[in-house]
Amino acid sequence: MAIKVDVSPCLLVIPIVLSLLLSSQNFATASNENEIGNSLITKTCNGTEYPDVCTSILESDPRSSNADLTGLSRIALELTATKINVAAAVAYKLMKNAGGYVEFGYAQACYVEYNSSFHKINEEGLKYFDERKYEEANEVVAYVNKEINGCATLRIGALDESNTLLGKFTTDLKTILHLLF
Repeated sequence: MAIKVDVSPCLLVIPIVLSLLLSSQNFATASNENEIGNSLITKTCNGTEYPDVCTSILESDPRSSNADLTGLSRIALELTATKINVAAAVAYKLMKNAGGYVEFGYAQACYVEYNSSFHKINEEGLKYFDERKYEEANEVVAYVNKEINGCATLRIGALDESNTLLGKFTTDLKTILHLLF
């Protein structure tokens, strides 16, 4: 004697639909966690104080288009060091061509601040970053931001644009690094 079980087709379809919905939700979550490229740059920079500066600088480096958040953060550290080094060269020229002691002193102060910031990022910031000590790397960026703002208070016209850009970008970089810890 066989028992006849009558199962509605709807009862068979419901588990299939639920499993598809759940798997698509997991896929969507995974893709957000592994987001890369321009959409990640936009999303990350929109959470900063100066999104236009952040986006512009990060998009200037082609490596950013294939980077995840960790890679983007490291690229941002490297770009900061590069831009600081360029500003240090300008400060050095101003120092060499100074017309007086005060002008020389101001240029020298900025040169020293830029130079120490460049070495601080390269010797400590990137080292901490590579060791996944993101809080310590963030402290290095805070130090650099303070140094740049110190130079900005001297109001040297030839360095104003660099000071403004670097001040804004290091502020944003602190926010980006904070996402990693």
